[in-house]
Amino acid sequence: MFTPGGQIDRLTFAGLRGGGKGGGGGGSQKTLWDETTVVDPVTGEAYTSSPWSMYQGGKSAAEQLNEHIRSRREQDQQTSAAAQQAAAAKAATDETTFQGKRQSAYDTALQDTLRSFQNQGVDPTNYRSNYIDPALNRINAGIQDLDPNPMGQFPTSLGDTIVNQATSDRRTQLQNQYNSIFTPNYSSTVLPDTTTGTYIDQILGEQFDPLSQQLLNAEKRHTLTDTGYNAALERLNQKRTAARDTVSNLGSNILSGYRSSLDDLVSGGRSAIAGLGLSSQFDPNAYTSRANELVSRDLSNFGGALRNAVGNSQFADLSDLINAGGAVQGATNPTAANPRGGGGGTALTPDEELATRKRGLGNTGAF
Repeated sequence: MFTPGGQIDRLTFAGLRGGGKGGGGGGSQKTLWDETTVVDPVTGEAYTSSPWSMYQGGKSAAEQLNEHIRSRREQDQQTSAAAQQAAAAKAATDETTFQGKRQSAYDTALQDTLRSFQNQGVDPTNYRSNYIDPALNRINAGIQDLDPNPMGQFPTSLGDTIVNQATSDRRTQLQNQYNSIFTPNYSSTVLPDTTTGTYIDQILGEQFDPLSQQLLNAEKRHTLTDTGYNAALERLNQKRTAARDTVSNLGSNILSGYRSSLDDLVSGGRSAIAGLGLSSQFDPNAYTSRANELVSRDLSNFGGALRNAVGNSQFADLSDLINAGGAVQGATNPTAANPRGGGGGTALTPDEELATRKRGLGNTGAF
């Protein structure tokens, strides 16, 4: 396109513009200065080129656009990578800050809880594995990542709550141990209803055995016939049954009082357990010893207490028994004043007069 002297080769240049008239070509021809333009759809920037500029070493519009797109993508990638690095660095910093806050919150809550146990007069280390550490670890594990205020997840009352749980568990353990010793029917078991049996037989025997012998003597003296004797003996047995019920009720009342005192002692132990603190001492064996002493004392005193309750009560009268027999045997009906029966006023023999005397516990042994 240039001559050896550095000037434009106009002949060649003319050919590039389409040649002469005899070129045989039709229509207009593109010149060196006709420009091609492309627009970046992202930025709207236009890139232009022409054959002349390309001939001089320039790049086409498309190449310019592609280079710009590649450059922009590289820049975007660099910017994105830098942003990711910055975000990762910030996340790491935030996580480190959060972990520090959470650990600080945990440590503070731990110290507060340890003091709560110390305030109860106990060594906190004895409660760490079963109460303190599990409770704090549950809360610590439930704190959301990057929580801005981990300390807020540990209530200020946490120490007292854990102390109360440990105290409640201790009371429950002691109550179970105590209840295995003092069952619901403990007082009725150690002071059974059968306690009255031997004493009832003794008391009734002291009063009714002599009467039975007196009736037998009256039969032997013919004061009572066989019919009268059997009627009097039946009357005696009725009186004895009624007396047994009376004395049994008296014995039951005494046992009820004993049991009530024993139940009060046992209930006192349960109340003591219910009010225990962590440092309070409680020995169930102490209540066992006291209960055994009380039961032993009550059983040894029961006989005398029952006799005092019976007092001078007279459950049967010989005159009443003989009259009951006489009423059944008929015409030979004896009375206390006329034990031989009949119309005469025959005086009583000394033995018969003695047999008609009323007796109670006050003259036990005179039968």
